[in-house]
Amino acid sequence: MNHKQFESWILDEHKLSDSQKADLLIHLAACPKCSQLDTGWQASRKLMKQAAAKTPEPGFSVRWQAFAEKKCQMKVIRRQRVSIFMALVVVFFLSLTYMVASGSFLHMLADIFTSATTLLFNMTKGLSSFGYWIGHMPVVVPLAVGFIFFGLINAFILVGLFTLWNIRQRKLQTDEIKTD
Repeated sequence: MNHKQFESWILDEHKLSDSQKADLLIHLAACPKCSQLDTGWQASRKLMKQAAAKTPEPGFSVRWQAFAEKKCQMKVIRRQRVSIFMALVVVFFLSLTYMVASGSFLHMLADIFTSATTLLFNMTKGLSSFGYWIGHMPVVVPLAVGFIFFGLINAFILVGLFTLWNIRQRKLQTDEIKTD
């Protein structure tokens, strides 16, 4: 006899159709194993409904929240460490590949130093050209550019502060305990 279907009907929380109920009652009358399962399950459900809800010990929620926050912080730290480690691995393999392609470690260091020096030189040269260009403009143009530039910076700061304030307000709303 196939007990699987009847066991799932007994333990299932969904309502059964009339034909399923009739089939189940016939099977329960004929099968002592399923009848025992049904009796035990009904008694268990009755005990679960009658059981008094246990109140947590004082300070439990505070300890739990501290534990949850610490766990979240540990996840963030772990993610950061994994990201840094992966970046270092990528840099290591890129430098290893470059070293193999260039022929020697000293040649690679010389190329890195040369590239850094060239970058610094070009940045200094570009800033010097920019300063020369700004110095030969009429006074009104740099003043207007400065107002626009600092106005945009202030706008970004205000938007950032508003965003942080909004996030904090939403966090406070989700942290509130609702009582009915």
